[in-house]
Amino acid sequence: MPHRCGLIHVRGPLPVAKITAAEVSEHQKMCEERLSPLLSPSETLSEEEAARLGKKDPEQEVEKFLSANAQELSKDKWLCPLSGKKFKAPEFVRKHILNKHAEKVAAVRQEVILSTERPTQPCPCQPAPSCVLPDPLPGGVQSVLHLHCHHGVFI
Repeated sequence: MPHRCGLIHVRGPLPVAKITAAEVSEHQKMCEERLSPLLSPSETLSEEEAARLGKKDPEQEVEKFLSANAQELSKDKWLCPLSGKKFKAPEFVRKHILNKHAEKVAAVRQEVILSTERPTQPCPCQPAPSCVLPDPLPGGVQSVLHLHCHHGVFI
């Protein structure tokens, strides 16, 4: 299994000043602010709002796909453009597409489902703020730490 930090990982020098309780509580409050939208129950939009945002019915979109891929060449001659095969009636083209090109029908259905689910669920994501150390490290270099709170332990 590959290492996240590479084969050799060295942490920087420890801060000269001790970490105060105020800094710990401030960092803990910041972690709680970032995690609270993720842990709160998500709200879903109503059907009217979802329809206004462009919600589509997967079965209707599959029907549009099937009708778009059944081209009439002449009277009693229909073509499936996916394979180039000719048929006598549109229902035979439909049956052919559902049997022989099921993966394309499934892809259309999946695309509609994914594009429909996105607007109905609000995104709780927020950019994670960075913590800048107040004291410069030896050599006058400011360090930027991305601290993560994991069950009360700061990593």
